Amino acid sequence: MSRLLNILGPAGLGFLLSPVLAAAAPPRAVTDDDVDRAIAQVRRYLWSRQRADGTWPHDYRAGPAGGTTAIAVFALLDSGERASTARMKKGLEALCAIKTTNLYVVATRVMALSLAGAGRRDCPYRPRLEADMKYLTRQATRCGAWGYSGPERTGDNSCSQFALLALWEADRAGVPLPAPLIRLVERTWLRRQRRDGGWTYPAQPGVDSASTLTMTTAGLASLFICQDVLAHACKPYPHRRARQAAWDWLEDHLREDYIRNGYLAFCVQRVGMSSGRKFIGQMDWFAVGAARLAEPNPRGRSFSGRWGPVVRAAFELIFLSRGRIPLTFNKLTYGRGGDRDLHSRDIAHFTEYMRRTFERRMRWQIVRITDDVQLMLDAPILLVEGTGPLGLSPAQWAKLREYTLRGGTLLLVPIHGSRRFLTSAREALAGLYEPARRDLLAGSAPATRPAGAPTPPERLYTLQPLPADHPLYNAFHKLPNGPVAAPMWGVSDGTRLLAVLCGRDITCSWQKRARTLGRIDYALGVNFFMYATGANSLRTRMRAVFTTAGREVRHRAKVAWLRHGGNWNTQPYALDYLSRKLTAENRVAIDLTRGSPIDAAALKGQHLAWMTGSREFVLSDRQVQALRAYLRGGGVLFVNAVGGSRAFDAAARAMLERLFAGLDVAVVPAGP
Repeated sequence: MSRLLNILGPAGLGFLLSPVLAAAAPPRAVTDDDVDRAIAQVRRYLWSRQRADGTWPHDYRAGPAGGTTAIAVFALLDSGERASTARMKKGLEALCAIKTTNLYVVATRVMALSLAGAGRRDCPYRPRLEADMKYLTRQATRCGAWGYSGPERTGDNSCSQFALLALWEADRAGVPLPAPLIRLVERTWLRRQRRDGGWTYPAQPGVDSASTLTMTTAGLASLFICQDVLAHACKPYPHRRARQAAWDWLEDHLREDYIRNGYLAFCVQRVGMSSGRKFIGQMDWFAVGAARLAEPNPRGRSFSGRWGPVVRAAFELIFLSRGRIPLTFNKLTYGRGGDRDLHSRDIAHFTEYMRRTFERRMRWQIVRITDDVQLMLDAPILLVEGTGPLGLSPAQWAKLREYTLRGGTLLLVPIHGSRRFLTSAREALAGLYEPARRDLLAGSAPATRPAGAPTPPERLYTLQPLPADHPLYNAFHKLPNGPVAAPMWGVSDGTRLLAVLCGRDITCSWQKRARTLGRIDYALGVNFFMYATGANSLRTRMRAVFTTAGREVRHRAKVAWLRHGGNWNTQPYALDYLSRKLTAENRVAIDLTRGSPIDAAALKGQHLAWMTGSREFVLSDRQVQALRAYLRGGGVLFVNAVGGSRAFDAAARAMLERLFAGLDVAVVPAGP
């Protein structure tokens, strides 16, 4: 035969259709490649402005000397530039040599040095960091605010934001924040909040200027930072009404052209990430801003702005690079009531723990049950928790089912071990995957089950208790008695868990940052993350977007997805994603016949027969004859053991021996 027969066994290309890598966000006007190009362009511009002595030119009159160098170094490090390169070393050395008492320069320098590793005792920039930290904290516990010259009671809100951000970055680098200072900072921000819910720039008594977008976003982000440092108890945030008033003001006033103001873009990114909110009102703040910044311009970008081109470019680089940090968890908000606020910062704390432990940039976000399922797929894990019955509608449960079948993993956790939550979740999961279960049981049944075969088909797509040797108890941390301490139930499709119900409130320890007393809870969280992601590198927030709008389809490929008894539909959206990619990159679309019977009539005219699965199966003689005739007529058969299933691989090899019995056929590896 001159045609290629592509047979993929356990070591084949199954990873190409893995749950994490296949998940795609909805098509947008801007792709991840567009953002890559925008980031590269801003980097090139900033490096082109660096002078021979390592500094950047002071190109705006009102700003402090050294400010452009500080913000440029910080932005470049934040975008992923390594501190060990020659030009970055020169920039860091020049930054450390700047003699200044200006709050903005000192605070930005602290942020830059924290990213450069100055939190380590052996770092050459450590002495400079320690001196700057003394400047930021001296007498600060008496003031709770900062002005241009350092801590002062009537310091303005912009300086106070930069000082708190600097302290927060230093804390993330290993220089702990003093809790008494943060309590005073929180009280100061709350005291300065205006009646309309916003904040304004000045803080002097008697000054009554209007609330502004920059300062309201600064106030909100500052409250979230303070909460992360102070609020560890499993109870609602005590100042949530004040914070909600600020959100209401921001949602009423923020417009899609906010990105034109570089400082406002910096502030929006800060509040969006610290809150975990994907949307501000109905606006996907990052998608809107990134689309504007990544617009192609044949004449090149202009970075002119109020504070000069270097500062403008730096703010844009920070926005693009931080807004696209890979997501670990989605946290679902649904229904009404305040029970979910009991652990309002659990995912924030756990994500920070993961970032520090594994030295990987990652973040989290909140999604709503009303959001499109494609938006939920920004993250590989969706956490659902509560103290009472979930109360989701059948349509909402169907959306969560689609999220898991498209590649996500659902984790349900009862706050304080709520029996009502557990009961409602168990009842919903019991029949949630019945359509997939019917597909599994349809078709040809296996004649025999080989020794060591996987779970019987009647147990797939149903809620089952997880045994002690399951990867959720052993993927990274070994917990041999895990089911006793934390009983878990899962729904499997034969290759992976789609949904997990945990009987233990593991997120309470995350909320409290109880890493010692809650070591089991942290271990289970790490195991779940490693299992759901396959310990692979996380994709960026927009990495898997395939924009097909405006792409002319020049060829259509007819594909028959064959139905058989080996769990044929275990990755039901695989060809959907493949079709998008082919259209975006090759202008090819797939005309799919899903669940095609294996007979001559169904196979006639199909360019490709797609055969995947995760279980053993046996075809009838008539089906084998139909496939043989299809191949002799010029058809191509693609066979893939999903998840590297050895049971499917063995069954597929037995099928191929029958299919090509008596023919001179050589099995060769597929080319690149």
